[in-house]
Formats: sequence, structure tokens, C-alpha cells
Amino acid sequence: MNAFLHHFGYDFRTGIRDRSQLLMNYLMPLVFFLLVGGLMVSVNPGFREQMLPAMTLFAILSSTLLSLPANLVTSREAGVFRSFRINGVPSGALLSIPPLGGAVHMAVVAAIIGFLGPLMYGGAAPASVAGYAAAGLLAYAAHAGAGALIGVAAASNRSTILLGQLFYLPSIMLGGLMVPAAALPPVLARVSLLLPASHAMRVFTALGMRPGSGPFPWTSVAALGAGTVAAFSLAALLFQWDSRQSQPGRRTYLALLGLLPYVAAAAVG
Repeated sequence: MNAFLHHFGYDFRTGIRDRSQLLMNYLMPLVFFLLVGGLMVSVNPGFREQMLPAMTLFAILSSTLLSLPANLVTSREAGVFRSFRINGVPSGALLSIPPLGGAVHMAVVAAIIGFLGPLMYGGAAPASVAGYAAAGLLAYAAHAGAGALIGVAAASNRSTILLGQLFYLPSIMLGGLMVPAAALPPVLARVSLLLPASHAMRVFTALGMRPGSGPFPWTSVAALGAGTVAAFSLAALLFQWDSRQSQPGRRTYLALLGLLPYVAAAAVG
């Protein structure tokens, strides 16, 4: 346990000291919030209702889909994982500690957004802080699982960028962050259910922002929960200590199985 806590503390401090991680965990989400938050409110006053979950989810996307996979690939290619293996560090620790450290960073960013959003832009505060926190934890877990799976499956940092962007950009455009899901055309609304972000926004609304205002999105909760379990299980199964061990293409195809919970949710609607 002491070794785990020491490794966690080191990884957490690295998230602040490393410029690229500092950019993705703090600077990019907060600058985006300060610039785009005011712009969106002036263009669409109704954005105040979804500002806090949308900006919190944007921070989660930046941390888990852009930063986490690159860190895993860099450590594998630099031989860091081999060193850990020699010293008896289990692969489970290498897959769990970076997401846990990222969760603490995201909690800080979410608190900043939650404080400044209503103060600066009149953003709607959560009706249930506990429900909002639970929704944020579930949203982070699902996206962290996806990020870990991308990092394990990708052959190089270039691949992590491509794979991460396949989820990142559609999540921002179709996930309900900028445009409410109800405003999407029916076909795009159905496609958006393939993205964890869409389900996360539903859960944020049901648990935190307007609890009891409509039917509870059990399908979205189940999709995020199953997606988290599937992604981390596949990441553990496909984990490699060395980038030269086996074919990256095979790992990428197997990693697509992590989408099955969201495919099932999209089919249900």
C-alpha cells in the first residue's frame, strides 16, 4: 500500500509539473471555460442551464482522451513499464494510478468551474451537489477507461492523437456540450449515443442539475458503468510492458469491443 501511495503521489505531482499534462488538465479547460463560456451565454442564453456540466465534461475529455493515452504510450516506449516490471510493480497499478491522479485534478477543475460559472456568467448551479459529483465521477470513470484503452491499443503517440480525436471532437460537437441533444437531427441524435459524453450529459441533468424533472436515464447509467468495466478490462487484457511485444493492429481491433455497451445503448435509444 505504501508503494502504491508513493507512486500515486509521484504521478499526481507529475501532472502539475509536466507542461503537457498541466496544459491538458488545467490550462486548456479553464481557458476554454473563460473564453467560450461568455461567448456561448451571449449567443445562447439557454446555455447557462448546461454550462457547468458541459465545461466540466470538456475538462474530462481533455484529460482522459488527449493526455492519458499519450502518457501511457510514452512510458511504454521509453522503457518505464519494463523498469516497473523488473521491480515487481503490477500492471494494474500502472493502469489505475494515472486515472486516479487525473480524477483529483478534475475534481479541482470542476470545483473552480462550479464556483466561477454562476459568479461570472450566471450559470445554473446544481440542484444536488452530491448527485452532480456522482455524475461527474461516473463520467470521468467511463472516459478514463476509454483513454486507458486507447493508450494500451495505440502503437505510437501519433496513433493516440488520431484515436483520441475520433472521440474528442465528436463528443464536443454531438455530446450535448455545445448543442443540446434535443436540438440535434434524429439521425445525429442516435449516432451521439455511441459517445460516452452524450450519456454523461444525460446523467448530469438527471442526478445533479434537474433531478426528478423527467424519466431517469437508466440506459445511460448502465452504458457508462458497463463501458467503464469493459474498457478497463480490455486495457488490462491487452496491456503490454514493451512496445515491441506484438502487433498493434490486433490490439486496436480488440479494443473496439469496448464500444459494445454504447452500441447497445444506441440501439435501445
